[in-house]
Amino acid sequence: MDAHPGADLDKCAMNASLDDAGCGAALIAAEQVAADTERRLRRKGAEHADLLYGAALLAAGAVQDGIDRLRHPIPCYGLSDAPQPPPPLHAEAEGICAEGADIAKGEWQIFLTTVAL
Repeated sequence: MDAHPGADLDKCAMNASLDDAGCGAALIAAEQVAADTERRLRRKGAEHADLLYGAALLAAGAVQDGIDRLRHPIPCYGLSDAPQPPPPLHAEAEGICAEGADIAKGEWQIFLTTVAL
């Protein structure tokens, strides 16, 4: 994790509240690492980037897509300015966000493994 400061997705525990800023910051950091890696690989490989770095590019895209799903339609962990769900739906929304964060953690681990090869 030292190579990716701030991208500690363990902050997104199953009991994290919808407005958990630490989790949101970790997700944003992971998204930025994935996006920066994708940009560098595309620049480095130019016209053949998809052939040369296909697995890493797919993994980076999955991280970005997974975190984007936590923005809409439920604004998880402060990732969106959209209003929070009403109190009767709050617990259900927290569960959905926790599951989405778990998926994002898995995608992040796949990304880290892929780019480390």
